[in-house]
Amino acid sequence: MSNEKETTKPAARLTIVAAATAVAAAATAALALGAAGGGPQAGDGAAVELSVHSEPPPNDASRPQTEDGAVPAADGSARSSDPAAVALVDGWIEALGGMETYWRLQSASYTLTTKIYDPASGRLRRTRPRYVEIARLDTGEAGRIERWEGNDFIQHGFDGRTEWASMNGEPLSAGDKDWDEARYVASDVFYWIGLPFKLKDPGVFLHHDGTDDEGRQQVRVTFGEGVGDHDDTWFYAFEEGRAMPVSIGYREEGRTNVSRTYWEDVREVDGYVFTGRRVHVNADGAVWKVLETTDFVLNPEVDPQRFRSP
Repeated sequence: MSNEKETTKPAARLTIVAAATAVAAAATAALALGAAGGGPQAGDGAAVELSVHSEPPPNDASRPQTEDGAVPAADGSARSSDPAAVALVDGWIEALGGMETYWRLQSASYTLTTKIYDPASGRLRRTRPRYVEIARLDTGEAGRIERWEGNDFIQHGFDGRTEWASMNGEPLSAGDKDWDEARYVASDVFYWIGLPFKLKDPGVFLHHDGTDDEGRQQVRVTFGEGVGDHDDTWFYAFEEGRAMPVSIGYREEGRTNVSRTYWEDVREVDGYVFTGRRVHVNADGAVWKVLETTDFVLNPEVDPQRFRSP
């Protein structure tokens, strides 16, 4: 049984592009952080403060700054993060309680449901739930994902060192799509539940690209060599007075177009704060995919063997 607290405030929303249909418009109504009401509330009634501080927080004190204020790369390379970009991300993290909030996460289980919509009509075309377990092990960040695909039960995971996959209890091997994606998927489910805190990981570079036509601060996120399995680029748009980005874009490796997402339904469970819905829209602003996180349990007891090949 989930210990998730239904603490979201419907009044806390941000305005995004108009969707093509009423269904799309409803799905793309995202949280207005800093609006009246202060956003979601914890189970004890204390508001989760999401407005920015009057003064931007300093750069990560654990990493020395160069003479121009830039934060050197944690991997020792010559690349660095822009102090203006770091300040915006730090403001987001501080609004959620600081890095102390992230270190509460030692393990978790949750359901991650993908919903695919027809952008033209807004009709829900298909739904796929995945059952996720993650944990910090001595071997690294581990993940296990289970799902049904037709009549087949797929399991795959990564214990921080070795990936594995099975279908209906039979092991799969390299060359099978589910085995080939096991490490990426296991890392992905850990990464998304860990944002924005994961933006402070070694090998993550934050670039400030000025402001857009609407005056929103633009932060571009890139990754160092050997960090992650894909060389994607992410774009975060910050509006004055809001700690959380108003939109998040991404450009996949090898592509030139930027896809856009909006995050809503910020939730708090036992002091840990995460995004409940990630809404993907097309170039016309119509919803085509929604990722929902539900049934979240923080720090359940875990057996490390669960993340290793059966």
